[in-house]
Amino acid sequence: MLDFKKIIGDSISKCTAEVDPEEIKNYIEIPPDKNMGDYAFPCFKLAKQLKKAPPVIAEEIKEKIDIDKNLISKFEVQGGYLNFFVNNEALVKEVLGEVGKLKENYGSSYIGQNKNIIVEYSSPNIAKPFHIGHLRNTIIGNCLYKVYKFLGYNVTRNKPSWRLWNSVWKAN
Repeated sequence: MLDFKKIIGDSISKCTAEVDPEEIKNYIEIPPDKNMGDYAFPCFKLAKQLKKAPPVIAEEIKEKIDIDKNLISKFEVQGGYLNFFVNNEALVKEVLGEVGKLKENYGSSYIGQNKNIIVEYSSPNIAKPFHIGHLRNTIIGNCLYKVYKFLGYNVTRNKPSWRLWNSVWKAN
């Protein structure tokens, strides 16, 4: 998958040789409003180091930057920020290509690898009246089990006893 943050960071670092490229990548953020762009580079953090006003730094970078127009459709200065707009066609092609390649594994990750988690379902009390509300916790528990499993966790669960559920359901 394309790392737009890395692409933007590499392009900016070519314009400002005084700053570490990894540091620039860490500065890049997502603006609070989509009208401001998909990514923003705050030039305030470079002002002290370059001894210039942030809007001036942003304008200088904008004039020097060489970035692939197929990936970033436009970039503009707003105050002390240099805002970048991702080319939606490139993003859609990238995501659909990734979905086509990974199929049902798209979105899975290994963030839970070597980590354990316990998911407990509901346990109906056969001494009380049984109703459809008892099913809610079981459905939520099963959903959580599937999500955690998809993220790579070792999931331990207490499966509800379906024989118990069926016997209680038929008794009511």
